[in-house]
Amino acid sequence: MRLLSAFQRFDTTNLRLRMISAAIMAPVALLAVYFGGIVFGAVITGAVTIGFYEWLRLVAPQIQPRTAGIACAMLVTLMAAGVLLSPYFGAALAAIFTLVLFFLSARERDEGAGWVAFGIPYLGGSGLALLALRATPGHGAALIFFLLAVVWGTDVGAFLIGCLVGGPKLAPSISPSKTWAGFFGGIALAVVFGFAAAALFGARCLEAALALSLALAIAAQLGDLFESYFKRRSGVKESGDLIPGHGGVLDRIDGLVFAGVLAYLFQATLGEQMNWW
Repeated sequence: MRLLSAFQRFDTTNLRLRMISAAIMAPVALLAVYFGGIVFGAVITGAVTIGFYEWLRLVAPQIQPRTAGIACAMLVTLMAAGVLLSPYFGAALAAIFTLVLFFLSARERDEGAGWVAFGIPYLGGSGLALLALRATPGHGAALIFFLLAVVWGTDVGAFLIGCLVGGPKLAPSISPSKTWAGFFGGIALAVVFGFAAAALFGARCLEAALALSLALAIAAQLGDLFESYFKRRSGVKESGDLIPGHGGVLDRIDGLVFAGVLAYLFQATLGEQMNWW
């Protein structure tokens, strides 16, 4: 009876929509990672640009259409620079665009000019980090597959265990639906998925993969909570309605945003020294 009651917590219609959407999006993402180059860059650019537009709607609902258009154009430009030239050149543009967008938004008297401008490093920075990680000589694709396995494992584990077990809330003032059971369930499945992906794609040090999976799972859930705070502050349930069962694009990539930056920072520092992959 307790198991039946747990399964009744599932919204079966929403779950069905989530599964259909995931079945469409996951192959696209995996193929983009496999092909790399312009294909990967285009998919990442599209995702972070749509996510950026949703971010603007969250932090500044009354933003001037002209400001929002310029902001999105800036993001596309820095991502294009990252794809066609270098992620590091794109990062230099991101620093400039962040300052320009802040002053532009402040001049237009948009509410939350600081948060509007923060969207550039928040979404653009994560997009550039993913480009740089994919460009890692020899095993860039493997690193992205590993990262996706961990982030997706976190999402699936948190959702399933959270629904089945329930229990004490993780951060009720930010995201009332998240539980501690879901938090630890997400970490557990992320570690399993991360270990499997690392073993499959030839990581040299599986102990490092386990430790990094744990760190990335925590980062992904912090990224989820970060976005949830702004949704709560804006009084909305989802960042958008583009993806059936999932909400907006930002709802789908919020964990990847934080985890992707952490994965890049690890690889660019300790990962290179350890030669773990």
